[in-house]
Amino acid sequence: MFARIGTAAGLLLASLLAADPAVAQLHGQHWSVTPETSRPTVGDTVTLAFRVRLDERDLLFDTVPKPAVTPPDWVRIISVEKLRRQPDRIFVGHARLAFYRPGKQPVPIFQLPFMRSVKGLERGTFSSDSATVEVVPVLTAGSSGTLRDIKETPASRGPGPADLIFGLAALLAVGWLAWRARRLPVPQPKAVATPSEPAGPPPPDPYSEALRRLDAAMAAQWSTSDVAWHYAEITEALRDYLEAHGIPARERTTTELRWALPTALATGESLRAFGSVFNAADLVKFAHWRPGAGEADAFGQEARALLQAWDRSSALAQQAERIEARR
Repeated sequence: MFARIGTAAGLLLASLLAADPAVAQLHGQHWSVTPETSRPTVGDTVTLAFRVRLDERDLLFDTVPKPAVTPPDWVRIISVEKLRRQPDRIFVGHARLAFYRPGKQPVPIFQLPFMRSVKGLERGTFSSDSATVEVVPVLTAGSSGTLRDIKETPASRGPGPADLIFGLAALLAVGWLAWRARRLPVPQPKAVATPSEPAGPPPPDPYSEALRRLDAAMAAQWSTSDVAWHYAEITEALRDYLEAHGIPARERTTTELRWALPTALATGESLRAFGSVFNAADLVKFAHWRPGAGEADAFGQEARALLQAWDRSSALAQQAERIEARR
């Protein structure tokens, strides 16, 4: 009786998970879930294809979907990969699950945290659509499930006198070999000196690498025909510096990156320099603005000052964290 009650409760929970899939979706958002296997058997891996469309004002805090609630015992989440942003601002990804109960099973609801750049919505939760999978049982209906053609093992008889004599002789031989092995000296392996490989140079720190790229771009021969390369190389060096400190910056627009900057890097003069550098790079890239040599040199110097300010702020923030940890 209790087993039937538990089963009914589990089915009720699963139905509730699929009943309200998009309660947190707002205008301009859509998250479709498509199982790539239509009729898997019990225990098979089922791949789910995610396709996420956000409003142009939305920004994701995390790109790894997580289940809204803990799945029931008969649903196992094997892996969930990070969503990848496409050129059309659509995010795609996959998750792999396994179902251990036959019949029509609801797919768990996944969620992502996001913010919308309007007043009053600093953090929200974006939920996926619902989907179902028809799980086919391993044994078809009507199969007997019995094992045939298994013959009983004949009853064994007790050991005879010849078996006892053979066993005693084998026991004596094993004992003699063990006694002889204890008396013989054990040869010690000779130590072979292995030449140690010379340690390579340590990788450069993110600040030194970004500074080297900035100096190389500024020192390269400049002309109006390749100004776009100079501006792009300088801003990419700044973005890679942020990536090395755990800030996703390569695939974000200037507005999105400004929202993603931590407080230590987005205050005062650093924030003003950020807007000046990245807005100028956007004009060169998207509006085909072609500045003169003086403006390009000033752009490189300002980008260098921004990098130095970021590095000083990061060092101060890390020092404050160490002091706080020792308290």
